[in-house]
Amino acid sequence: MNQRGQIVVEYVLLLVIAVGLAALLVSQLVNRDPDNPGVLVSKWHKILMVIGDDVPDKRAGGTR
Repeated sequence: MNQRGQIVVEYVLLLVIAVGLAALLVSQLVNRDPDNPGVLVSKWHKILMVIGDDVPDKRAGGTR
């Protein structure tokens, strides 16, 4: 019976560690602070800026 309790305790500890690491990872990737944005937020902002700067009438080979 003691072995069963130890397995439950180990499982709960591993679960707490996994959830803590996931929360830390998500907070660093998706931080919306303007001074220190997360990796995903800053990349998404760069993508939006590139799309916004695109001019439809402009061609890569020049205009005709």
